[in-house]
Amino acid sequence: MDKMMFLLSEGMKNLWRHKLTAFTAIFSAFLTLAVAGSLIIVTQNTNKLIEYLRDKYKIEVFFKEGVKEERVVELVKEFKKINGVRSTTMITKADAEKIFESQFGENILDLVGYNPLPASCVVNVVRKRETKLNVNPIIKRIKSYPEVDEISYQGRLIIRIESYYQKFVKGMSIILILVLVISVFIISNTVRLTIYAKKELIQALQLIGATRLFVKAPFIIEGVFHGLIGALLASGLLIGGLEFSSNLIYSMAKIKVEYEPLILVGILLSISVVISYLGSSRAISRFLK
Repeated sequence: MDKMMFLLSEGMKNLWRHKLTAFTAIFSAFLTLAVAGSLIIVTQNTNKLIEYLRDKYKIEVFFKEGVKEERVVELVKEFKKINGVRSTTMITKADAEKIFESQFGENILDLVGYNPLPASCVVNVVRKRETKLNVNPIIKRIKSYPEVDEISYQGRLIIRIESYYQKFVKGMSIILILVLVISVFIISNTVRLTIYAKKELIQALQLIGATRLFVKAPFIIEGVFHGLIGALLASGLLIGGLEFSSNLIYSMAKIKVEYEPLILVGILLSISVVISYLGSSRAISRFLK
């Protein structure tokens, strides 16, 4: 216990002894984690936007004239079992007649003397899906039924939205990785300055038989403190900014920014510990070689 308290106190003392270098590390961690947190929030809400758009995807299936209503009911149930289909809604000829009248204000029977509108079905695709949604297998499967006459769907729009979404996710992932790697190097170089300032003490500890872990621990703890302070500052900035701007964004674009403050803080703290540990470990390990 005494050894642990000594190592913790040494790590904290290094923060105060080397204020300028500590400020540099904390500021770099703050910027890194603010960017990382922003990317996480943007990605999370982009997922919500994609789910919203997928909810609007509609595949309209029109059946051939003469197909009995009982068979249409069976087909609609079979469509619902297709992989990627969330729900199906059957529209009978009578329903189509009512829809026509509500949209155009005239009765189809008064116009042509009979009901030429076919029975149909609206197929809704899944919303929550991590991978790109491909509706072509769904369309192909539905077309394989001989009772199907025509299929209408937003094919190009769906493909375009899904492609842009995948490119966006890949781009955000690459940017996040680059930012984290840069932060590791900055923290590593910052801790290395502290190590060089105390190289004589480190050499003396090695000469009297101190273990590598004992020598490394204060510098690793110092690096972790850099990250934790940066994470807390980044969390405060992001949460404060979101609380201030969320109502403004909703009033302007009717988009509600969703996030969980505790989860966001937890993620940023976890990331900070990892990058700080990697950075400080890298610095001291290279020195001890």
